[in-house]
Amino acid sequence: MSVIQFESVVEGNIIRIPEEYINQIPDKVTVIFADKNSPQFRPKAKKEKPASIEEFSDLKLDTSNWKFDREEANERH
Repeated sequence: MSVIQFESVVEGNIIRIPEEYINQIPDKVTVIFADKNSPQFRPKAKKEKPASIEEFSDLKLDTSNWKFDREEANERH
């Protein structure tokens, strides 16, 4: 599928196709409208800063009894 993109003005119910594209347009097409006066992409939302270690100071975990076996952790099942 090829894509041809151009800007045009809607006059009544008619969309003018620029001369350079007339011979390239097939019999059946899909038409998508985009308002040229509004932004086409939404601006990215500002990301919040990652939490600092101080924000986790209230988190108290006793990990002294945890067993960690690197070989077991890396096993493939």
